[in-house]
Amino acid sequence: MKKFLSNLDALLITNPTNIRYLTGFVGAAPEEREGYVLLTKSQTFLFTNALYREDAKRLIQNPSSFKRLNLLGSRDSKGLTFVEISREEPFAKKLATILMSVIPGPTRNPSYLKTGSRPASPERTRGELKGRDDMYGIKLGFEETDLTVAEFGKLKDELGGVQLIPTKNRIEELRMIKRGDEIENIRAAATITDQCFDFILQKIKPGLPAEASAKVGVTESEIAWAIESFIRGRGAQLAFSPIVAFGAHTSQPHYTSIRHRLASSQDDVLQTQNIILLDFGAKVNGYCSDMTRVVFVGKPKEEWVKAYETVLTAQQSVLDFMTGLNPVMEQGSTLKKNYSGSELDRIAREIIKKAGFPTYPHSLGHGVGLDIHEAPRLRANPSTGSKKAVTSDSVETLRAGMIVTVEPGVYIEGQYGIRLEDLILLKEDGIEVLSKSDKQVIIL
Repeated sequence: MKKFLSNLDALLITNPTNIRYLTGFVGAAPEEREGYVLLTKSQTFLFTNALYREDAKRLIQNPSSFKRLNLLGSRDSKGLTFVEISREEPFAKKLATILMSVIPGPTRNPSYLKTGSRPASPERTRGELKGRDDMYGIKLGFEETDLTVAEFGKLKDELGGVQLIPTKNRIEELRMIKRGDEIENIRAAATITDQCFDFILQKIKPGLPAEASAKVGVTESEIAWAIESFIRGRGAQLAFSPIVAFGAHTSQPHYTSIRHRLASSQDDVLQTQNIILLDFGAKVNGYCSDMTRVVFVGKPKEEWVKAYETVLTAQQSVLDFMTGLNPVMEQGSTLKKNYSGSELDRIAREIIKKAGFPTYPHSLGHGVGLDIHEAPRLRANPSTGSKKAVTSDSVETLRAGMIVTVEPGVYIEGQYGIRLEDLILLKEDGIEVLSKSDKQVIIL
């Protein structure tokens, strides 16, 4: 823990996904800030309100729920401590009291320990703030990409001389390497996703030609609902709202039928000689899967088939490159055949470009875990071709234990789009493709 905290006395975790990763705590509405975690060099504290009192007590009595705290380094046996917060005793006030009692230091101001608030007098405030800073020297890190300006202001007001230090990606870097139970959950989610794809193929029925007035075909929304029903029927959850796109809608990488209906007031009906893009995933025990497939209804246009085969070649070339690995010593170590996400991205882009198609406007892939999009990102600098990735959550060298997507695509604005996406586990002796659904041209 001391090494993990490095220059800090404590680290405040506010990102709901990071809180779940470390402690197992999950609220009903994470956007409402239902929990906080404080990491110190000797203890870990979980703050939440009376709504989750029973959940918190259950967690602290079950060490397996917070076993990932062991990843932070050696600690004492105090485990996880529950701290209940309320309107009368809000989080910032409780945090101030705990920091002053847990972090070693000289004698503290008794009135501050009791109230956790600044002295009323401006003169005393200036003097005592400086004194507290000099005496206590407490350095509290916080997640700079998650804490709001308002929350930061409250902490600054309540904690006085405590130094608030922004940190970035400390927990996210741990989450990049998946452990045994995480891998099994994602593998189970990928299996349900594959089963769902097979099920959906049976549901796709084209309607009449576009000029016909009768509505006899399936709609985008109906397929999306069928996906959700199937996944929930298997005891899983949606990893994200499914992308179901017909025809020209497929040229939008993150198309949603809801946006289309807001613009046109009606849902599209599947017609013959069409193209369908399906991007969806299941979630098992909080862990996501992600897969994209494209199918054709009726005889596809030659350009569609060429684009499909180009995307498939680009993806397979990346997978072939990743497969040529030598064994490594341990989970999370650097692969002996070093390669980066940006290098993989360039391989796919070059193949697509040589085939005469524009390259995709997104990264080649991303990490998948408790979040559907997480580190690492697989993307090269498109302007320079540099090996250095342009995104802050990218890593230069991929490592065993990471689970990433590989999803090249071709998008022709207003006409069509092709994307194929598989979920890949980087292993010590190569890779495992977790997505098993067929990728050959499917014509219904």
